[in-house]
Amino acid sequence: MTVLLLGLACATMTVPVPAPARKLTPLTDGLALGFDFGTSGVRCAVVNAAGEIVACPASYGWGNKERSQEASDWVAALHAQLDALPKEVRACVKRIAVSGTSSSMLLFDTETGMAAAGRGLPRMYDFSVSKQAAAGSGDGALELLKAHTPEGHTVRSATSALAKLLAYHLERPLQPSERLAHQADFVASMLTGSAPTSDWHNALKLGYDVQALQYPAWMSAGSPIGEAIGMALPPVVPPGEPISTVSPDVAARWGLPIECIVVGGTTDSIAAFLAAGATEVGDAVTSLGSTLAIKLLSSTFAEDARRGVYSHRLGDLWLVGGASNAGCAVLREQAFDAGELERLSSAIDPSVPPPYTDYYPLSSSTVGERFPRPDPNAVGVLSPVPPERRDFLHCILHGLAVVEKQGYDALAELGASPLRRVLTSGGGAQNPQWTRLRQKMLSVPTSRAANIEAAYGAAMLACRGT
Repeated sequence: MTVLLLGLACATMTVPVPAPARKLTPLTDGLALGFDFGTSGVRCAVVNAAGEIVACPASYGWGNKERSQEASDWVAALHAQLDALPKEVRACVKRIAVSGTSSSMLLFDTETGMAAAGRGLPRMYDFSVSKQAAAGSGDGALELLKAHTPEGHTVRSATSALAKLLAYHLERPLQPSERLAHQADFVASMLTGSAPTSDWHNALKLGYDVQALQYPAWMSAGSPIGEAIGMALPPVVPPGEPISTVSPDVAARWGLPIECIVVGGTTDSIAAFLAAGATEVGDAVTSLGSTLAIKLLSSTFAEDARRGVYSHRLGDLWLVGGASNAGCAVLREQAFDAGELERLSSAIDPSVPPPYTDYYPLSSSTVGERFPRPDPNAVGVLSPVPPERRDFLHCILHGLAVVEKQGYDALAELGASPLRRVLTSGGGAQNPQWTRLRQKMLSVPTSRAANIEAAYGAAMLACRGT
């Protein structure tokens, strides 16, 4: 491993170390349970060794607490989902994995075994230290990161987990008993009864080096950032590898086997990727939701934080991706309801170009683009507007397909493996005409993913690892 730091801010170049040998082989009997703590609520799924779903209770919704959750809400959701599983199913669960929203975190108190007192609400995935942290603490955190981290590193974002941790420290110095816990880490700790342990995926935006498989030197004791965060960093394990067995209290309350293992978790978007069934290098998943996100399974590492591209580690492979601010939100904004979308889409000929081909479908409430063409001042282009609604829809769908194509082109430019096929999740996956249009533009087979539930992906992580 070689780390080159040119001054205070530079690119980090690391020779990836091999992934450690797996400690858990895929399940051959019994059941695996996955929890997904998502933006709108929590869902769980139980699968057998063949990957078949044997239980999937109704989801637990956050309601009006989507942006103002407390640690007790996470615990209540966990307990409600466990209660909803049949007793006979719980009795056969051998492994559990948890996925959570990326960079959602809190401070955990190792003395009480709960969220640290007096630290306010958990800081969710979209919490910005520059806008929402106590006066001065957010700016101070970002100044520390700018001065002591590599240029373009993902932790320099105002929503990164490390920025949030530093802001906590600048508001009130971190105590020896306080540890950072991502949402998935905290929920898993409620099952094991032990201090939080993180995983490669959640720890990426904390600064963990997924190529060297360790925290970098600029986070070590004696460094300016290391001095600030002290002992607050959690240990990190590979996703799908053992953390601990469930606690005796949890086993007794829900009738889980005492040997049931909680494994390293993941983020909700990666859990959705695992659910989709992408297994070969070159397989990709496009999520066509309110925004457009892509992820590609690659044999090579590719990253450029300035362009919104980074790589998560899957064994010795890489999950390379980025997320655009463009997406299906613009369809709702333009008052296309489900019935009209279906009716007008059926009249579109995907082999014929739309009247206008230079649309950029950002909603009117969005200024700025992250990926594939980062521009803090970008605004949507939805004009000229054709007289026919069908043609207007065709222009929007074509524009979104162009963004997707540019996204995969950007990954290729950065050295990711060639695109082989695209599986699609999200509401847009249900539009066959759009799928054919996208397939023509991408020049690879494009189809709807077999499963898009992140809870299923978390269960498969527990069942088979990565």
